[in-house]
Amino acid sequence: MSGEGRAVIEKQRAIRISKYLSLVLRHEPSAAGVSLDAEGWVAVDELLAGAARQGLSFTRAELDEVVRTSDKQRFAFSGDGQRIRASQGHSVTVDLGLAPVPPPPVLYHGTIEAFLPSILAVGLEKRARQHVHLSADVATASRVGGRRGQPVILRIAAADMHAAGFSFFRSANGVWLTDEVPARYLSRSEAKETVALGEQTRAAVSAGEYVAPSGRVVVIREAVARAISESVDVPPAASVPRESRGSYATRFSVVDETTLVAARRMRAPLALNFASAKNPGGGWLGGARAQEESLARQSALVATIEGKPMYAFHRSESDCLYTSWAIVSPHVPVIRDEAGALLEEPWLCSFLTCAAPNATVVLERDPSRGAELEAALAERVTRVLGIAARHGFRELVLGAWGCGVFGNDPEHVARHFDDALRGPFAGAFEAVVFAIIGEGRARRNREPFARRFGNG
Repeated sequence: MSGEGRAVIEKQRAIRISKYLSLVLRHEPSAAGVSLDAEGWVAVDELLAGAARQGLSFTRAELDEVVRTSDKQRFAFSGDGQRIRASQGHSVTVDLGLAPVPPPPVLYHGTIEAFLPSILAVGLEKRARQHVHLSADVATASRVGGRRGQPVILRIAAADMHAAGFSFFRSANGVWLTDEVPARYLSRSEAKETVALGEQTRAAVSAGEYVAPSGRVVVIREAVARAISESVDVPPAASVPRESRGSYATRFSVVDETTLVAARRMRAPLALNFASAKNPGGGWLGGARAQEESLARQSALVATIEGKPMYAFHRSESDCLYTSWAIVSPHVPVIRDEAGALLEEPWLCSFLTCAAPNATVVLERDPSRGAELEAALAERVTRVLGIAARHGFRELVLGAWGCGVFGNDPEHVARHFDDALRGPFAGAFEAVVFAIIGEGRARRNREPFARRFGNG
């Protein structure tokens, strides 16, 4: 068996172990024939023996790896490493020993449209769980809600709740907990505001101007027209160098920042757009808040990529491996900051739009395609760097490409970039920044890049 095939099998086994741990440590300890103590702990040796009795035998080393790589740090060992418990999410009664703490002004909760009428009528209830779970940022809430479908993000007026006497707790893995969230503290305004930002950006780009907070009219018409006219389609058949060694001592860094915050510090950056293969800007007009949607709402990016044949081609194909089709959009005006405010002075950023393989769908349909998936990912990384080098860019903003909804393994993505940037593209770029922001899964995504490229 190839190394890549073995990696796929190991990943599937880790998922199975993680799901089993959630069942035993949160809901049904009897599934392993064990008991949790008052604080939710169980001896590791008892857990391993109980799992083996139930037909799922795994080693302490495997357990350690599942706990270490859990996307939301769902499980924790005791200080001496001899006991284990779930960090939160219990439906059995345990006392996690958490002290009440003041929450941030606003927290978030991810759900789906089908549950919205009930939630807005009665609020968020803990039901079988011990607490209602809330997120500190929209990105994490979006991932939680996205497990069941297209996410809807609810905004919780946490400071108002706290002032009214509601208690909040923060679990070891950063999840905020409370007993309930009455409907009067809930709103969907965050999603509405995000949709409005997208519509306003589209209108400003179409008009070629906008009114800055100072009241000054900022004209971007010529800059947008230039970016559109200079955008370049790079279909899979186009010749792209697979090697471009240079003499630069490349400066690598890994930062807990968004793509555009990182890019703005640079002189003439090319930022990788983690693209939807089928829709320009992804869900940027529907309130989605992934990397591409944020780029689209803050800049004129969509105007330079919509109508390109890449999208029609991918929509006609059923294979979610997608292709290496790419679009280069030079000197695109950026007109908003991270908070959504219009800028008094736009700045220019170039973008390379390319879709990673959708590993989640590819492997769900056919788990045997792991090696093919890895080969496609490695080839796509090489092609992205080749396109950047051919077009003369020397400063890149990359990231955990395809490691969100698309489900690519961040260890693999980091390795492919490492292999290429220290191999066939060694010295080709002055600076390469991996911008990976967020908590939970995003933090886990950042770790492999930090080990290879810096401490970010």
